[in-house]
Amino acid sequence: MAKAALTVMYTVDSTIDVGMRDARLRAARYLTPDYTTKIKTEPMQFIPEQWRQHRAYLVVRLEPLAREAGAPSDGPTVAYRQWEMTTIPTGRDRWRGTPSKWMVYMGLVRSSERDPWRISEVLTQNKS
Repeated sequence: MAKAALTVMYTVDSTIDVGMRDARLRAARYLTPDYTTKIKTEPMQFIPEQWRQHRAYLVVRLEPLAREAGAPSDGPTVAYRQWEMTTIPTGRDRWRGTPSKWMVYMGLVRSSERDPWRISEVLTQNKS
């Protein structure tokens, strides 16, 4: 679920999205209500005009990372994941933009062990 959610959250498409927030909100089914509300209140980050010229979208590649020393342990209702994410603007006319590398830190929660996991937070740090 975590990989699918991140893929949806960061697959921005200049032909249908106004900004980055649009893609993140498409993943609402994977998010806690509080996190969805937080995303809705964030300032809009508009898609670059160059992407629009090429009808570009972001290709998202994710690699899970091992837990770092000192990271919090998973529990029955709280878990943490780390990913290395590469995003590549890709035009429908075969144009390719500069790839970006990111560290992604994700918090997951659920009400009980029977409930599905939901993303409670995603933090990114640019590595490029």
